[in-house]
Amino acid sequence: MFKSSFILMCFLLIIYFIHKYIVDKKWNDKPLRNFPFIHHGKEYWYSRSVACVLLCFCKNKQGDWCVLANKRGEKTPDYQGYWNIPCGYLDFDESGEECVQRECYEETNVFIPLNKIQNYGVSTDINNNRQNVSIRYFSIIEDTTCETYQLSDKNSEDGEVSDIKWIPINEIDSYKWAFNHDSLIKYFNKLSIIK
Repeated sequence: MFKSSFILMCFLLIIYFIHKYIVDKKWNDKPLRNFPFIHHGKEYWYSRSVACVLLCFCKNKQGDWCVLANKRGEKTPDYQGYWNIPCGYLDFDESGEECVQRECYEETNVFIPLNKIQNYGVSTDINNNRQNVSIRYFSIIEDTTCETYQLSDKNSEDGEVSDIKWIPINEIDSYKWAFNHDSLIKYFNKLSIIK
């Protein structure tokens, strides 16, 4: 009796794994497409995520242009200990400008008025982190210096941010950067908008 039950169980497991392999192969061979889902009676679409990033520039007391950045904390999903410019995912019912304003405030305690935030590009490169669509914004603060701002992670999630700085543009190669943000800073700097 035990022997026949054991053989039947092994046979069923083999059938299960063969079926799983066939189903998974069919799913993995198909390209992932957008699809709708219903949440609280409203239809939304599941698709690639939209990340918004804000290059925020200000001069320090010495007159050097600096970029606002934060170091990723131990509870971030990746790149712990690396630096990034304020960034995050676009929420429902907010514009890209509102997203970077919120993320910048949450991660650094720096509040940038919406009229000081400008779009400078979009990346849809499928090789980007998690295939995110990345909307890029910038803000140039000219009416004060970096030292005016009280940087803080008090508005961020626990363990999200471990340090915050205004990093002089000429020192960005001294830091380890997440998401190729150092390349974004260098590219923006080449546009000669900040001089």
